[in-house]
Amino acid sequence: MSSVVLVTGGAGFIGSHVVDGLAAAGYIPRILDVRASPWHGAGEIETVIGDVRRVDDVVDALRGCSAVCHLAAAADVGEVHAEPGWATELNAMGTLNVLEAARVTGVRRVLYASTVWVYSDVDAPEADEETLLPSPAHVYTAGKLSGELYCRSYAELYGLETTVLRFGIPYGPRARPAAVIPSFVDRARSGKPITIAGTGEQERSFVYVEDLARGVVKALAPGAAGGTYNLAGDETVTIRELAEIVKDEVAEAEILHTEGRAGDLRGASICSRRADEELGWRATTPLREGVRSYAAWLDQQALAPASEPEPLPVVEDSGLRRLLSRLAGVGSDPMYVGAAGLIAVASAVISVILGMRDIGKAADFTLTGIALMFPIWVLATTTWPPAYRRMQAAAAGLVATISVVAIGLLSAGDGGGGDMRLSWVFVLVVLSACLTHALRVLPSRLAPDST
Repeated sequence: MSSVVLVTGGAGFIGSHVVDGLAAAGYIPRILDVRASPWHGAGEIETVIGDVRRVDDVVDALRGCSAVCHLAAAADVGEVHAEPGWATELNAMGTLNVLEAARVTGVRRVLYASTVWVYSDVDAPEADEETLLPSPAHVYTAGKLSGELYCRSYAELYGLETTVLRFGIPYGPRARPAAVIPSFVDRARSGKPITIAGTGEQERSFVYVEDLARGVVKALAPGAAGGTYNLAGDETVTIRELAEIVKDEVAEAEILHTEGRAGDLRGASICSRRADEELGWRATTPLREGVRSYAAWLDQQALAPASEPEPLPVVEDSGLRRLLSRLAGVGSDPMYVGAAGLIAVASAVISVILGMRDIGKAADFTLTGIALMFPIWVLATTTWPPAYRRMQAAAAGLVATISVVAIGLLSAGDGGGGDMRLSWVFVLVVLSACLTHALRVLPSRLAPDST
Protein backbone atom coordinates (compact mmCIF):
# COMPACT_ATOMS: atom_id res chain seq x y z
CA MET A 1 0.00 0.00 0.00
CA SER A 2 1.35 3.42 -0.94
CA SER A 3 2.19 5.80 1.90
CA VAL A 4 2.12 9.58 2.06
CA VAL A 5 5.52 11.26 2.52
CA LEU A 6 5.77 14.96 3.28
CA VAL A 7 8.58 16.91 1.60
CA THR A 8 9.29 20.23 3.27
CA GLY A 9 10.72 22.63 0.69
CA GLY A 10 9.17 20.42 -2.00
CA ALA A 11 8.71 23.35 -4.37
CA GLY A 12 12.44 24.08 -4.45
CA PHE A 13 15.41 22.75 -6.37
CA ILE A 14 16.24 19.50 -4.57
CA GLY A 15 12.79 19.08 -3.06
CA SER A 16 11.00 19.04 -6.41
CA HIS A 17 13.28 16.23 -7.61
CA VAL A 18 12.68 14.30 -4.38
CA VAL A 19 8.94 14.67 -4.98
CA ASP A 20 9.39 13.21 -8.47
CA GLY A 21 11.54 10.39 -7.10
CA LEU A 22 9.00 9.50 -4.43
CA ALA A 23 6.18 9.38 -6.98
CA ALA A 24 8.24 7.16 -9.28
CA ALA A 25 8.96 4.80 -6.36
CA GLY A 26 5.28 4.37 -5.53
CA TYR A 27 4.98 6.80 -2.63
CA ILE A 28 2.39 9.58 -2.47
CA PRO A 29 4.37 12.82 -2.04
CA ARG A 30 2.93 15.86 -0.32
CA ILE A 31 4.63 19.28 -0.43
CA LEU A 32 4.97 21.79 2.39
CA ASP A 33 6.39 25.06 1.11
CA VAL A 34 5.80 28.80 1.23
CA ARG A 35 4.62 28.71 -2.40
CA ALA A 36 3.18 26.32 -4.95
CA SER A 37 5.69 24.27 -6.92
CA PRO A 38 6.60 25.84 -10.29
CA TRP A 39 7.75 22.38 -11.43
CA HIS A 40 4.44 20.55 -11.01
CA GLY A 41 1.06 21.25 -12.56
CA ALA A 42 -1.89 22.52 -10.54
CA GLY A 43 -3.38 19.64 -8.59
CA GLU A 44 -0.62 17.24 -9.64
CA ILE A 45 0.93 17.04 -6.16
CA GLU A 46 -0.94 17.73 -2.94
CA THR A 47 0.51 20.95 -1.57
CA VAL A 48 0.21 22.66 1.80
CA ILE A 49 1.24 26.30 1.77
CA GLY A 50 3.01 26.95 5.04
CA ASP A 51 6.29 27.67 6.78
CA VAL A 52 8.47 25.31 8.82
CA ARG A 53 9.12 28.20 11.18
CA ARG A 54 5.53 27.76 12.38
CA VAL A 55 5.09 24.40 14.06
CA ASP A 56 1.31 24.39 13.55
CA ASP A 57 1.84 24.62 9.77
CA VAL A 58 4.01 21.51 9.91
CA VAL A 59 1.49 19.72 12.12
CA ASP A 60 -1.28 20.41 9.60
CA ALA A 61 0.86 19.18 6.71
CA LEU A 62 1.95 15.99 8.52
CA ARG A 63 -1.51 14.65 9.25
CA GLY A 64 -1.95 11.30 7.54
CA CYS A 65 1.73 10.98 6.58
CA SER A 66 3.98 8.02 7.28
CA ALA A 67 7.26 9.97 6.99
CA VAL A 68 8.74 13.40 6.33
CA CYS A 69 11.76 14.39 4.24
CA HIS A 70 12.86 17.71 5.72
CA LEU A 71 14.61 19.73 3.01
CA ALA A 72 13.35 23.26 3.66
CA ALA A 73 16.35 25.44 4.49
CA ALA A 74 18.37 28.51 3.68
CA ALA A 75 20.73 26.86 1.19
CA ASP A 76 22.66 29.84 -0.14
CA VAL A 77 25.78 30.21 2.02
CA GLY A 78 26.07 33.85 0.97
CA GLU A 79 22.55 34.59 2.22
CA VAL A 80 23.29 32.82 5.48
CA HIS A 81 26.40 34.91 5.94
CA ALA A 82 24.46 38.10 5.23
CA GLU A 83 21.38 37.26 7.36
CA PRO A 84 22.46 34.87 10.12
CA GLY A 85 19.41 35.49 12.32
CA TRP A 86 16.91 34.61 9.62
CA ALA A 87 19.01 31.64 8.49
CA THR A 88 19.25 30.23 12.01
CA GLU A 89 15.51 30.58 12.49
CA LEU A 90 14.88 28.67 9.27
CA ASN A 91 17.63 26.05 9.44
CA ALA A 92 17.85 25.29 13.15
CA MET A 93 14.44 26.18 14.55
CA GLY A 94 12.70 24.98 11.39
CA THR A 95 14.23 21.55 11.94
CA LEU A 96 13.19 21.56 15.59
CA ASN A 97 9.63 22.41 14.53
CA VAL A 98 9.55 19.51 12.08
CA LEU A 99 10.70 17.08 14.77
CA GLU A 100 8.22 18.47 17.28
CA ALA A 101 5.38 18.25 14.75
CA ALA A 102 6.35 14.64 14.02
CA ARG A 103 6.25 13.88 17.75
CA VAL A 104 2.84 15.51 18.18
CA THR A 105 1.26 13.81 15.16
CA GLY A 106 2.84 10.41 15.76
CA VAL A 107 4.89 10.41 12.54
CA ARG A 108 7.94 8.39 13.55
CA ARG A 109 10.08 8.51 10.38
CA VAL A 110 12.06 11.70 9.75
CA LEU A 111 14.75 12.23 7.10
CA TYR A 112 16.87 15.33 7.66
CA ALA A 113 18.81 17.00 4.86
CA SER A 114 22.15 18.05 6.31
CA THR A 115 25.26 18.89 4.28
CA VAL A 116 28.86 17.84 3.68
CA TRP A 117 29.78 21.36 4.80
CA VAL A 118 29.83 19.90 8.31
CA TYR A 119 33.30 18.59 7.31
CA SER A 120 34.54 22.01 6.23
CA ASP A 121 36.65 22.48 9.36
CA VAL A 122 38.07 18.95 9.36
CA ASP A 123 41.85 18.90 9.00
CA ALA A 124 42.09 15.62 7.05
CA PRO A 125 42.37 14.67 3.36
CA GLU A 126 39.16 12.61 3.48
CA ALA A 127 36.07 12.61 5.66
CA ASP A 128 33.35 10.05 6.30
CA GLU A 129 30.45 9.70 8.73
CA GLU A 130 32.78 8.64 11.57
CA THR A 131 35.06 11.66 11.23
CA LEU A 132 35.23 13.73 14.42
CA LEU A 133 33.70 17.14 13.74
CA PRO A 134 35.28 20.23 15.31
CA SER A 135 33.19 23.19 16.42
CA PRO A 136 31.86 24.89 13.27
CA ALA A 137 33.31 28.22 12.22
CA HIS A 138 30.40 29.18 9.93
CA VAL A 139 26.79 30.00 10.80
CA TYR A 140 25.54 27.77 7.97
CA THR A 141 27.44 24.76 9.29
CA ALA A 142 26.38 25.49 12.87
CA GLY A 143 22.72 25.59 11.84
CA LYS A 144 22.93 22.31 9.97
CA LEU A 145 24.81 20.57 12.78
CA SER A 146 22.26 21.77 15.31
CA GLY A 147 19.59 20.07 13.21
CA GLU A 148 21.56 16.83 13.38
CA LEU A 149 21.77 17.14 17.17
CA TYR A 150 18.03 17.80 17.43
CA CYS A 151 17.42 14.62 15.41
CA ARG A 152 19.53 12.60 17.80
CA SER A 153 17.78 14.11 20.84
CA TYR A 154 14.30 13.39 19.52
CA ALA A 155 15.33 9.85 18.64
CA GLU A 156 16.63 9.24 22.15
CA LEU A 157 13.85 10.99 24.06
CA TYR A 158 10.75 10.35 21.96
CA GLY A 159 11.56 7.32 19.83
CA LEU A 160 11.54 9.09 16.46
CA GLU A 161 13.29 7.14 13.71
CA THR A 162 15.58 9.79 12.27
CA THR A 163 18.04 9.57 9.39
CA VAL A 164 20.63 12.27 8.69
CA LEU A 165 21.63 12.74 5.05
CA ARG A 166 24.68 14.88 4.40
CA PHE A 167 24.21 16.18 0.87
CA GLY A 168 27.07 16.89 -1.47
CA ILE A 169 26.80 20.17 -3.38
CA PRO A 170 23.82 19.61 -5.69
CA TYR A 171 23.57 20.81 -9.26
CA GLY A 172 21.40 20.09 -12.27
CA PRO A 173 17.99 21.07 -13.69
CA ARG A 174 15.97 23.58 -11.64
CA ALA A 175 19.07 24.76 -9.75
CA ARG A 176 19.27 28.24 -8.26
CA PRO A 177 20.93 30.54 -10.82
CA ALA A 178 23.26 31.91 -8.14
CA ALA A 179 24.79 28.51 -7.32
CA VAL A 180 28.34 27.93 -8.53
CA ILE A 181 27.77 25.55 -11.46
CA PRO A 182 24.69 27.39 -12.81
CA SER A 183 26.60 30.66 -12.49
CA PHE A 184 29.64 29.31 -14.35
CA VAL A 185 27.51 27.73 -17.09
CA ASP A 186 25.46 30.88 -17.56
CA ARG A 187 28.54 33.07 -17.90
CA ALA A 188 30.16 30.68 -20.38
CA ARG A 189 26.96 30.50 -22.48
CA SER A 190 26.65 34.28 -22.56
CA GLY A 191 30.32 34.87 -23.45
CA LYS A 192 31.23 36.43 -20.10
CA PRO A 193 34.33 35.60 -18.07
CA ILE A 194 34.00 32.92 -15.38
CA THR A 195 34.88 34.61 -12.10
CA ILE A 196 36.49 32.67 -9.26
CA ALA A 197 36.64 34.03 -5.72
CA GLY A 198 40.14 33.64 -4.35
CA THR A 199 42.70 31.16 -5.67
CA GLY A 200 40.17 28.59 -6.86
CA GLU A 201 41.88 25.80 -4.92
CA GLN A 202 38.83 25.26 -2.69
CA GLU A 203 37.69 21.63 -3.03
CA ARG A 204 34.07 20.70 -3.62
CA SER A 205 32.13 17.41 -3.80
CA PHE A 206 29.29 17.90 -6.28
CA VAL A 207 26.38 15.53 -6.83
CA TYR A 208 23.87 15.52 -9.67
CA VAL A 209 20.44 16.36 -8.26
CA GLU A 210 18.65 13.33 -9.74
CA ASP A 211 21.24 11.03 -8.15
CA LEU A 212 20.74 12.87 -4.87
CA ALA A 213 16.95 12.51 -4.99
CA ARG A 214 17.34 8.79 -5.62
CA GLY A 215 19.47 8.56 -2.47
CA VAL A 216 16.82 10.34 -0.40
CA VAL A 217 14.17 7.86 -1.51
CA LYS A 218 16.44 4.91 -0.71
CA ALA A 219 17.04 6.34 2.77
CA LEU A 220 13.36 5.76 3.59
CA ALA A 221 14.19 2.06 3.94
CA PRO A 222 13.55 0.86 7.52
CA GLY A 223 17.18 -0.22 7.88
CA ALA A 224 18.38 3.37 7.42
CA ALA A 225 16.62 4.57 10.58
CA GLY A 226 19.11 5.93 13.06
CA GLY A 227 21.87 6.24 10.45
CA THR A 228 23.93 9.08 9.06
CA TYR A 229 24.89 8.94 5.37
CA ASN A 230 26.97 11.04 3.01
CA LEU A 231 25.29 11.47 -0.38
CA ALA A 232 28.08 12.97 -2.46
CA GLY A 233 29.66 12.32 -5.83
CA ASP A 234 32.79 10.23 -6.23
CA GLU A 235 34.71 13.16 -7.70
CA THR A 236 36.23 15.96 -5.65
CA VAL A 237 37.33 18.93 -7.73
CA THR A 238 38.69 22.39 -7.08
CA ILE A 239 36.75 25.43 -8.20
CA ARG A 240 39.50 26.07 -10.74
CA GLU A 241 39.06 22.55 -12.16
CA LEU A 242 35.31 23.08 -12.30
CA ALA A 243 35.79 26.23 -14.37
CA GLU A 244 37.96 24.27 -16.81
CA ILE A 245 35.26 21.58 -17.10
CA VAL A 246 32.65 24.23 -17.90
CA LYS A 247 34.98 25.70 -20.55
CA ASP A 248 35.40 22.25 -22.13
CA GLU A 249 31.77 21.11 -21.99
CA VAL A 250 29.77 24.32 -22.47
CA ALA A 251 31.69 27.14 -24.14
CA GLU A 252 35.13 28.70 -24.18
CA ALA A 253 35.39 31.45 -21.58
CA GLU A 254 38.02 33.52 -19.86
CA ILE A 255 38.70 32.75 -16.20
CA LEU A 256 39.13 35.71 -13.86
CA HIS A 257 40.11 35.58 -10.21
CA THR A 258 38.53 38.01 -7.76
CA GLU A 259 39.09 38.70 -4.09
CA GLY A 260 38.15 35.80 -1.78
CA ARG A 261 34.72 35.86 -0.21
CA ALA A 262 34.23 36.49 3.48
CA GLY A 263 32.94 33.39 5.23
CA ASP A 264 33.85 31.07 2.37
CA LEU A 265 33.91 27.41 3.29
CA ARG A 266 36.80 25.02 2.89
CA GLY A 267 36.26 21.68 1.25
CA ALA A 268 37.33 18.08 1.81
CA SER A 269 37.17 14.78 -0.06
CA ILE A 270 33.93 13.10 0.99
CA CYS A 271 33.54 9.33 1.28
CA SER A 272 30.04 7.95 0.56
CA ARG A 273 30.95 4.28 0.99
CA ARG A 274 28.41 3.71 3.77
CA ALA A 275 25.51 4.76 1.53
CA ASP A 276 26.77 2.33 -1.11
CA GLU A 277 27.05 -0.57 1.33
CA GLU A 278 23.90 -0.01 3.40
CA LEU A 279 21.50 1.76 1.02
CA GLY A 280 22.73 0.49 -2.31
CA TRP A 281 23.23 4.07 -3.47
CA ARG A 282 26.06 5.78 -5.24
CA ALA A 283 26.22 8.78 -7.55
CA THR A 284 26.26 7.54 -11.13
CA THR A 285 26.48 10.82 -13.06
CA PRO A 286 30.06 11.98 -13.76
CA LEU A 287 30.59 15.70 -13.27
CA ARG A 288 31.33 16.39 -16.94
CA GLU A 289 28.20 14.53 -18.03
CA GLY A 290 26.13 16.34 -15.42
CA VAL A 291 27.39 19.74 -16.57
CA ARG A 292 26.49 18.84 -20.17
CA SER A 293 23.03 17.65 -19.07
CA TYR A 294 22.41 20.85 -17.15
CA ALA A 295 23.46 22.99 -20.12
CA ALA A 296 21.15 20.95 -22.39
CA TRP A 297 18.28 21.49 -19.97
CA LEU A 298 18.89 25.24 -20.12
CA ASP A 299 18.72 25.03 -23.92
CA GLN A 300 15.38 23.23 -23.69
CA GLN A 301 14.04 25.88 -21.33
CA ALA A 302 15.10 28.60 -23.76
CA LEU A 303 13.26 26.84 -26.61
CA ALA A 304 10.03 26.41 -24.63
CA PRO A 305 6.98 27.98 -26.39
CA ALA A 306 6.46 31.61 -25.49
CA SER A 307 2.89 30.86 -24.39
CA GLU A 308 4.16 28.66 -21.58
CA PRO A 309 4.88 30.49 -18.34
CA GLU A 310 8.53 30.29 -17.39
CA PRO A 311 9.23 28.50 -14.13
CA LEU A 312 9.64 30.88 -11.26
CA PRO A 313 13.24 31.33 -10.16
CA VAL A 314 13.94 28.87 -7.40
CA VAL A 315 15.00 30.89 -4.42
CA GLU A 316 14.71 29.66 -0.87
CA ASP A 317 13.30 32.94 0.41
CA SER A 318 13.14 36.68 -0.22
CA GLY A 319 12.53 39.78 1.81
CA LEU A 320 8.93 40.09 0.58
CA ARG A 321 8.22 36.41 1.17
CA ARG A 322 9.68 36.61 4.65
CA LEU A 323 7.50 39.66 5.39
CA LEU A 324 4.35 37.92 4.14
CA SER A 325 5.28 34.80 6.06
CA ARG A 326 5.70 36.76 9.28
CA LEU A 327 2.37 38.54 8.75
CA ALA A 328 0.72 35.17 8.25
CA GLY A 329 2.42 33.97 11.42
CA VAL A 330 0.97 36.88 13.36
CA GLY A 331 -2.52 35.92 12.18
CA SER A 332 -2.14 32.40 13.56
CA ASP A 333 -0.42 33.35 16.83
CA PRO A 334 -2.89 33.38 19.76
CA MET A 335 -0.88 36.02 21.62
CA TYR A 336 -1.10 38.54 18.78
CA VAL A 337 -4.72 37.75 17.94
CA GLY A 338 -5.68 37.92 21.61
CA ALA A 339 -3.87 41.22 22.09
CA ALA A 340 -5.70 42.68 19.10
CA GLY A 341 -8.98 41.36 20.50
CA LEU A 342 -8.37 42.93 23.91
CA ILE A 343 -7.61 46.26 22.27
CA ALA A 344 -10.79 46.03 20.19
CA VAL A 345 -13.00 45.25 23.18
CA ALA A 346 -11.39 47.95 25.32
CA SER A 347 -11.83 50.48 22.52
CA ALA A 348 -15.49 49.55 22.08
CA VAL A 349 -16.17 49.89 25.82
CA ILE A 350 -14.35 53.22 26.07
CA SER A 351 -16.22 54.64 23.05
CA VAL A 352 -19.55 53.67 24.61
CA ILE A 353 -18.67 55.05 28.04
CA LEU A 354 -17.51 58.37 26.61
CA GLY A 355 -20.95 58.89 25.10
CA MET A 356 -22.81 58.25 28.36
CA ARG A 357 -23.94 60.75 30.93
CA ASP A 358 -25.39 58.21 33.33
CA ILE A 359 -22.63 57.17 35.75
CA GLY A 360 -24.52 53.98 36.63
CA LYS A 361 -24.68 52.86 33.01
CA ALA A 362 -21.01 53.71 32.53
CA ALA A 363 -20.10 51.56 35.53
CA ASP A 364 -22.21 48.69 34.15
CA PHE A 365 -20.48 48.83 30.79
CA THR A 366 -17.06 49.02 32.43
CA LEU A 367 -17.80 45.86 34.41
CA THR A 368 -19.22 44.24 31.27
CA GLY A 369 -16.09 45.06 29.27
CA ILE A 370 -13.80 43.63 31.95
CA ALA A 371 -15.89 40.44 32.08
CA LEU A 372 -15.76 40.05 28.31
CA MET A 373 -12.00 40.56 28.22
CA PHE A 374 -11.14 37.77 30.65
CA PRO A 375 -11.78 34.85 28.20
CA ILE A 376 -9.76 36.65 25.51
CA TRP A 377 -6.91 37.21 27.95
CA VAL A 378 -6.89 33.51 28.86
CA LEU A 379 -6.84 32.52 25.17
CA ALA A 380 -3.94 34.87 24.54
CA THR A 381 -1.78 33.76 27.46
CA THR A 382 -2.52 30.05 27.95
CA THR A 383 -0.17 27.53 26.30
CA TRP A 384 -2.08 25.03 24.16
CA PRO A 385 -0.51 21.99 22.45
CA PRO A 386 1.18 22.98 19.15
CA ALA A 387 -1.40 21.08 17.10
CA TYR A 388 -4.17 23.35 18.41
CA ARG A 389 -2.52 26.76 18.28
CA ARG A 390 -4.42 27.81 15.17
CA MET A 391 -7.65 26.76 16.85
CA GLN A 392 -6.61 28.81 19.88
CA ALA A 393 -5.94 31.88 17.72
CA ALA A 394 -9.27 31.43 15.91
CA ALA A 395 -11.10 31.11 19.23
CA ALA A 396 -9.49 34.32 20.49
CA GLY A 397 -10.59 36.15 17.36
CA LEU A 398 -14.11 34.72 17.56
CA VAL A 399 -14.60 35.59 21.24
CA ALA A 400 -13.29 39.12 20.63
CA THR A 401 -15.64 39.60 17.67
CA ILE A 402 -18.67 38.36 19.64
CA SER A 403 -17.72 40.62 22.55
CA VAL A 404 -17.49 43.72 20.37
CA VAL A 405 -20.85 42.90 18.75
CA ALA A 406 -22.41 42.29 22.17
CA ILE A 407 -21.16 45.65 23.46
CA GLY A 408 -22.63 47.37 20.40
CA LEU A 409 -26.01 45.68 20.80
CA LEU A 410 -26.19 46.34 24.51
CA SER A 411 -25.27 50.00 24.11
CA ALA A 412 -27.86 50.44 21.36
CA GLY A 413 -30.68 48.61 23.11
CA ASP A 414 -30.09 49.53 26.74
CA GLY A 415 -33.08 51.62 27.69
CA GLY A 416 -34.22 49.82 30.81
CA GLY A 417 -33.91 50.66 34.44
CA GLY A 418 -31.17 49.84 36.85
CA ASP A 419 -32.49 46.38 37.74
CA MET A 420 -32.49 45.32 34.09
CA ARG A 421 -28.95 46.61 33.71
CA LEU A 422 -27.85 44.68 36.76
CA SER A 423 -29.49 41.52 35.43
CA TRP A 424 -27.61 41.41 32.11
CA VAL A 425 -24.37 42.50 33.73
CA PHE A 426 -24.71 39.66 36.23
CA VAL A 427 -25.47 37.15 33.45
CA LEU A 428 -22.46 38.26 31.41
CA VAL A 429 -20.14 38.10 34.40
CA VAL A 430 -21.29 34.56 35.24
CA LEU A 431 -20.97 33.41 31.62
CA SER A 432 -17.56 34.99 31.35
CA ALA A 433 -16.38 33.30 34.55
CA CYS A 434 -17.59 29.89 33.31
CA LEU A 435 -15.96 30.36 29.89
CA THR A 436 -12.71 31.56 31.45
CA HIS A 437 -12.56 28.50 33.68
CA ALA A 438 -13.32 26.17 30.78
CA LEU A 439 -10.56 27.74 28.65
CA ARG A 440 -8.07 27.29 31.49
CA VAL A 441 -8.87 23.59 31.77
CA LEU A 442 -9.13 22.84 28.05
CA PRO A 443 -5.37 22.84 27.19
CA SER A 444 -4.65 20.02 29.64
CA ARG A 445 -7.44 17.97 28.07
CA LEU A 446 -6.02 18.54 24.57
CA ALA A 447 -2.42 17.67 25.47
CA PRO A 448 -1.27 14.22 24.27
CA ASP A 449 -0.64 11.67 26.98
CA SER A 450 3.01 11.50 27.98
CA THR A 451 4.68 8.10 28.26
